[in-house]
Amino acid sequence: MLILTDEEVKDLLSMKEAIEAVREAFAQLARGQILMPPRVTMMLGRYDGSISSMSSYLEKTEVVATKVISIYPRNPAEGLPTSSAQILVNSPKTGKAIALIDASYLTAVRTGAVTGVAAGYLARRNSRTAAVIGCGIQGRTQAQALAESTVIENLMCYDISRIRSQTFAEEMSRELGLDVIPSETSQAAVRDADIIATATTSRTPVIQRSWLKEGAFISAIGSFYSDHREIDSATVRDAKVVVDSKEAVFAEAGDIILPMKEGVITADHIYAELGELVTGTKKGRTESDNITLFKSVGLAIQDSSVAALVVRKWVNSFG
Repeated sequence: MLILTDEEVKDLLSMKEAIEAVREAFAQLARGQILMPPRVTMMLGRYDGSISSMSSYLEKTEVVATKVISIYPRNPAEGLPTSSAQILVNSPKTGKAIALIDASYLTAVRTGAVTGVAAGYLARRNSRTAAVIGCGIQGRTQAQALAESTVIENLMCYDISRIRSQTFAEEMSRELGLDVIPSETSQAAVRDADIIATATTSRTPVIQRSWLKEGAFISAIGSFYSDHREIDSATVRDAKVVVDSKEAVFAEAGDIILPMKEGVITADHIYAELGELVTGTKKGRTESDNITLFKSVGLAIQDSSVAALVVRKWVNSFG
């Protein structure tokens, strides 16, 4: 069985390739060519953590994979990453284990990749300024994906840790060749942004409707708990909302569930799933659209599609 570390995955995987793999996965989802049971999550309240299991089978890609991921928001205070993950890839024909992949980096890349896909359909073509809220590894891959999929020229960033925000700005400026500027507040970061990516573990909104530039696109990827949200209800109410999966967000996404509980929106407010935009079943941004919002809780098909890509690249390079 192939065993790959995070460092080996980094050497094999590019954001451009991940974006295309994730785009194809969502097309298969929209066409009914996947099997994907709901995510199973255990909440360990004593430690303020969670451990989730995510499985899927992509018929066209011919891959079966299961990811186990833990999320512990207190970890950074102990010098540990917020999340860690592993993916087991099986043969769909025999069930035999093919690969075990250290998937912390892969998870971050596939999460960035879905924002890259969504931005292509929901951001304005003349978008030049972006903002990333949350400067951990997820924030870094959000920035990488936006640099790959759009023509942004500068990037604002904000994190509750000023040191992390400053480090992010310095390192991402060099990596992306963009002006990356740390902001003192979330409000200042998003004020002039055409594109905003939120990648936090916040329980309460880090974005307010009154802060937003008209015509902005927001990708909210940081929370998949029913009582957490990064986006306030007014923004959700005023936005054209696209999600990765209606079933998933209605079960897990506080950004959608809480406005529904408040009576601000109904289930019909969700315009489309991302796969419908990818396959052309529904249109993305139109001239009449103002704020657009993509809400993702993260789907197993993202993991499986990118894991298959990594295994294929290893085989082609070393097998």
